[in-house]
Amino acid sequence: MIHGLLQLASLRIKNLDRDKALKKGEAIASLLRLIKYRKDVVFKNLDIAFPEKSYPWKEEVYKSTISNIGRNIVEFLRMPYYYQSKEIKRIFSIEEGKDLLDKYREQGAVLVTAHLGNWEIAGSGLTAYSYPITALAYRQKNEKINAVIESIRKESGMEIIYHDQNLKTFLKALNQGRYIAFLVDQNALRHRGVFVDFFGLKASTVTFPAKLAVKYNKPILFSYCIYSENEKKYKAYIKEIHYKKSGNFEEDIKRLTQSYTKYIEEAVKRYPGQYLWTHKRWKTRPEGEKEFY
Repeated sequence: MIHGLLQLASLRIKNLDRDKALKKGEAIASLLRLIKYRKDVVFKNLDIAFPEKSYPWKEEVYKSTISNIGRNIVEFLRMPYYYQSKEIKRIFSIEEGKDLLDKYREQGAVLVTAHLGNWEIAGSGLTAYSYPITALAYRQKNEKINAVIESIRKESGMEIIYHDQNLKTFLKALNQGRYIAFLVDQNALRHRGVFVDFFGLKASTVTFPAKLAVKYNKPILFSYCIYSENEKKYKAYIKEIHYKKSGNFEEDIKRLTQSYTKYIEEAVKRYPGQYLWTHKRWKTRPEGEKEFY
């Protein structure tokens, strides 16, 4: 049933013009705010990240966060149209870092990003500008829903690698000169991450992108894609994360993981209303610490 509703929604949203689609996105956001979707989690996260901010400020951030979710839903459903009609180039631009993408076009690079702005549009947009993106994804439990999501991404120009695929798949993509994109800002299970500082508190953070870069001597870039309300366009910013190997692999991994987490923190501070605060970022705690959620 959910699979059928998703396909129907995709068809209806795709056939609307963009302004009407964006209004649908705000309608979705209004409904989510009405039911106070994950409001307790958002406020807990904001209390951790911005303890000095007032309740009204956090209320505005919550409102903007939910608006971003609603907008991202409808934009995701429309992505194949944007990509195939080339409209993606009208609504997405690379504001900073094009020189880095050109520099590493032949050798490939690890691209780390966050749930900030619209990460899906970024993947499709970069591919449209001839920077081929291979995105790491996690399989949905419902196979039919997973198939719909995968289809949307592939029809939007992206190649998908699932987290449970063989390491050789990742290396092949890198050696083909592709950019492998990882979302690295969600809570990691203890065996998949290390604890690094995020807004002054230890956060379990995925290390696989750092391991891939360090072990195979690949450059690592940080990217995020922000929505401009006035222009109704997305703007991508890309920076290189420089690192030096010390010979201590585990320490090198932790330092690099801390580096890209710090880049995320700085970007979130600039655009707090476009971050996905609904995720339980600090759920996994060091041994002996009590849970926050």
